[in-house]
Amino acid sequence: MEKKLAIIYGTGFGNTGIMARAIEEGAKNAGLDVITKKIDEASSSDVEKADAIAIGLATYKGAGMPTVIKYVESLAKIPLKDKIGTAFGSYGWSGEGPIAVTNMLKGYGMNVIEPSLRIKRIPEEEGIEECKQLGKKIAQMLK
Repeated sequence: MEKKLAIIYGTGFGNTGIMARAIEEGAKNAGLDVITKKIDEASSSDVEKADAIAIGLATYKGAGMPTVIKYVESLAKIPLKDKIGTAFGSYGWSGEGPIAVTNMLKGYGMNVIEPSLRIKRIPEEEGIEECKQLGKKIAQMLK
């Protein structure tokens, strides 16, 4: 059975969405079944059915986007132990959002990829390639 990656993200100006699509591309090219959803379309069942999860969020006022943080808090109710998890996001100034989510995922007993992937502002060619590589790395860890 094909391994599944759930990418759930929130984005302010679209930059974290660009990252999400590049991670999806890298993971699909490496053979994973991928579901990608914006935070307002996601449910905990998307994550429950997945072998790995990637949570994307922008940093807002020195913290993660509140809607994404709330979603990740809601995941405490489902079994995530030993699943692969990672966080990513775009930021303008400080970039704490993905770090906060990484710590939350570790607290759930997940096998977390560190450091979280953080890209300043709009992902350029090099940043998009880093995102594709993250998708590929998740696939390799699931094999």
